[in-house]
Amino acid sequence: MREIPVGKVEPSDYDVVIAGAGAGGLLTALALTAEGRRPLILEKSDRIGGVCYGYDFEGYRIDNGLHVITRVHHGAFTRFLRTYLKPPPEFVLHEGWFFRVFDKVGTIPASVGETLTWPLTGMRGRLGLAKIGAKIKTMKLDEMRKYKDISFLEFMQSKGATNQVMLDVMQSAIYMAAGVPIEQASAYEALRTLKDTDKESSKLGSLKKLLFGSGAEYDEGVVIGGMQALIERVAEAIDGDIVLNAPVERITEQDGHVSGVTANGEDIPFSRVVSNIPLWSMPAIVKSDRAEVNDFFQEWDHMKVTRGLTLWLGLNKVVLGDRKSRVIVHPNPNRWMLSLSSFDPTCAPQGRELIGIATMLEEGTTIEAQVERMKGNGLDEYYPEIFDQIEMEHVQTSYATRAALIPGQTALDRPGPHTPIQGLYIVGTDTAGEGVGLQQAANSAEGVVSALNAGW
Repeated sequence: MREIPVGKVEPSDYDVVIAGAGAGGLLTALALTAEGRRPLILEKSDRIGGVCYGYDFEGYRIDNGLHVITRVHHGAFTRFLRTYLKPPPEFVLHEGWFFRVFDKVGTIPASVGETLTWPLTGMRGRLGLAKIGAKIKTMKLDEMRKYKDISFLEFMQSKGATNQVMLDVMQSAIYMAAGVPIEQASAYEALRTLKDTDKESSKLGSLKKLLFGSGAEYDEGVVIGGMQALIERVAEAIDGDIVLNAPVERITEQDGHVSGVTANGEDIPFSRVVSNIPLWSMPAIVKSDRAEVNDFFQEWDHMKVTRGLTLWLGLNKVVLGDRKSRVIVHPNPNRWMLSLSSFDPTCAPQGRELIGIATMLEEGTTIEAQVERMKGNGLDEYYPEIFDQIEMEHVQTSYATRAALIPGQTALDRPGPHTPIQGLYIVGTDTAGEGVGLQQAANSAEGVVSALNAGW
């Protein structure tokens, strides 16, 4: 992919204009390249990747956020990369989730037997977890869709699953997926997260998993080389041009068809545009005289944006040294801790360790106060050896899942890839496609590419 100034754009050189070089825009461009199409990408910042990027800091290579990739073997994102990026990137899987509730630690039960010996609650809570776990694991996706307009907490209460420790553990997992607590998260999205699959299983297959567990390794991991290296590889594979520092200020239509975009004051006439711009920003960008168009985009201008806080710690010796996700459920706040250098030793100097700790950013509280809570509230008590070895400390704030998955705004409700303007398509984590984060971006990109191919 070649960088050019906006003044050098010649529309006839391209098959499509993509507004935004986030994950959805780049994946769309990658797939179109494989089909012989040439994209022009307009990006408002001075770099590509959106929230997916990384950089060096005091001798360590860190990502923007933890970026644990879900469904490495079976998800849309890695399937997309295996199809369009040769050779595909290498991922290292993690070895499991460990939830801490004060002095008790437990994994995610994979079978009835494990549930009945779960150490985080007493027998009454275990029986309740076994009952609701069996319900979730055997639910069909169509049944889950019935609960898209209620919260996950309402779903749990309707099933009599009210054990507080169980709800708190589920909260810590769902918060990362939906971007909001369980009293706000869509039940449908939460159920899909807990079932951890987009594929239906036979009744016999579901029963076997329920009784004996899946027997498979965790399908989550970290990309070797970090997100920055992955984004750079994707960019190298795209046969097209990009204009950086070129925010799209306007998308115009004529006679019901997209007619062009304006970026940095330059009008670029074009009849085929893919927008990777956040949906809530679109009402100020799309210029139309038709109420149908304005109503379409204004419906999404109130989407709830979620933000995360990541604390990176560089240690002068290896302390954790394993590929496990540790979650502190109590005492609050929920925190997720990972030793990134255990997956990819190249992100830390030899003999040292890079640890990432993530939580959701709280409104109305200073970042400094939240960082102190993250470092205290149990972390200093349960992992004191970490604090004796810190030689690098770095704080990030960023989008988490970008738009929260709340009732009425699930993947089933969101628009895309089509819009009321012919020739204008939308892509991204807040538009359409199952999953969250990169899974949703890939599913969304597949939908846009299919729509474009049907229109060519």
